[in-house]
Amino acid sequence: MSGEYVLKRDIIYDHNERMLNIRKYYPYFKLSEMSFRQYKEGQFENLDMGYILMAVLRFFIEKNNFNEELVTYDEYEKFMSDIMIRDFEVKEEEKKCKELIRFIFDKINNDGRPFVYEYFNPVEKKRQSMRVKLIDAKIIDGIIYYSITSDAVEFYLDTKEVRDESNITIEQVLLGKLISSKNFKGGTRVVRRINSEVGRLLAKKNEVLAVLSHDVFQGVKVYEEFNNTVVKWFDDEQKLFSQNKELIEQALKKAESESRYYSAMQDIYMLESELNKAITRHGRLLSECTDLQIKADELIAKAKLTSLRISFDFRDYFRRLKDLDRADMIENIIVPMLNLNVPKKFDIINIDDMLLYRTEGEEKVEKIKDEQLKEYVYEDEIEDKRIEHNYGIFLGVLLDMMMKKERFTLSEVEEELRKRIGYKFEKNADWYSFLVHLCQKKEYEINALSEHPDTFLEEKIKNYCKEVQKYQGLKFYIESTTEVINRPDIASISDIIFVVGNGDTDG
Repeated sequence: MSGEYVLKRDIIYDHNERMLNIRKYYPYFKLSEMSFRQYKEGQFENLDMGYILMAVLRFFIEKNNFNEELVTYDEYEKFMSDIMIRDFEVKEEEKKCKELIRFIFDKINNDGRPFVYEYFNPVEKKRQSMRVKLIDAKIIDGIIYYSITSDAVEFYLDTKEVRDESNITIEQVLLGKLISSKNFKGGTRVVRRINSEVGRLLAKKNEVLAVLSHDVFQGVKVYEEFNNTVVKWFDDEQKLFSQNKELIEQALKKAESESRYYSAMQDIYMLESELNKAITRHGRLLSECTDLQIKADELIAKAKLTSLRISFDFRDYFRRLKDLDRADMIENIIVPMLNLNVPKKFDIINIDDMLLYRTEGEEKVEKIKDEQLKEYVYEDEIEDKRIEHNYGIFLGVLLDMMMKKERFTLSEVEEELRKRIGYKFEKNADWYSFLVHLCQKKEYEINALSEHPDTFLEEKIKNYCKEVQKYQGLKFYIESTTEVINRPDIASISDIIFVVGNGDTDG
């Protein structure tokens, strides 16, 4: 029965953690499924989105983490142009190639929104969602700069490390990303991996010294390899340790002054404690490597001297003794061979010492608390819910009018909105973004977009019409006019005409 209980517990209570580990792979497989056959009538169907994604992530890691630079869109465009020409032999016009590169960037960036990965939570018995973002953006002096997220770095490192020479350097790059994204628990796990790596290198140092003591020629090769993969990166690692310690100190200052950081205070202190241990162990590793270098130099120098005579010629030695008439010098080669089998004895007095030896107290088992992950609500989630709510109101009014009239204008739609919700929509930015998305296409067919939504708004219409079945089968067109709707101090928008059914459009 106990085995069955453990099995059920492992399946149910470890599921969330497994999903956390899986989620960073979700964007790759989501994007790699994408085919270019539907884009520009299949002109670029030989492109591989999986390869392009990995190339772009490597480009961002090089710029953001190794060169400590933010990336502009022009830099990304130049990099992608080289990829298209070199790897896929794309020889299209400059305008078409720029459109293709912009299309790929929007897909990787997911139009500025995170990828949402849904899964079933067996503890709470309901579906939950996790969010993964590959690229972040921020505006500095009116220019948009892009940087790779910690999830994207962790995903890329899981596939293959960027530099095989230093796992500590790579883990610290990831640590900096996690601290910046306020994932202090994840940072603690990374520092513990760094400690394990330092422990492995300390053991490796002892192995190198053992090989040097046994076989100098083989030991020199192992020692040189150890130097190239460990000692070479000490300066970079020390620099990254200082940067990450400074990031933690900044987080602690914010935690003392800002209430939203205060809840993470314990996690920050835990991370700081682990990082201090890592810095201490790393300093010890540096000292051990210096000691190894001194001992290696001594062993190599000694080996050079002894290698001058690799064997002893007894006949030559006896001949020289005969010439010198020094029979007493035979002792030099006979005495070392005597008493080779030295008997080893155990002094009976040591038994008393052993019996009186006091053993250390039994080690106390550390109890690990089963901490449940807290669910946070992100700012863009709040915005998505607001947009979903407001777009639902606008769509409801618009589609209701289409069920009653075959032809009407945007002015009439706004008049209906005033009746239902008042004048407040005129100052709502979501209303104008709704119109911008709506006018991207001239024709909408509810049944068709329910299967293959092409735009952001079509996805919203699809979700709305799933809940309200009466709009299924509806088809409408959008015609432009020269009339302008003026609102002093707010906005000026062009009036448009909505035509329901098989109406004629002017394209």
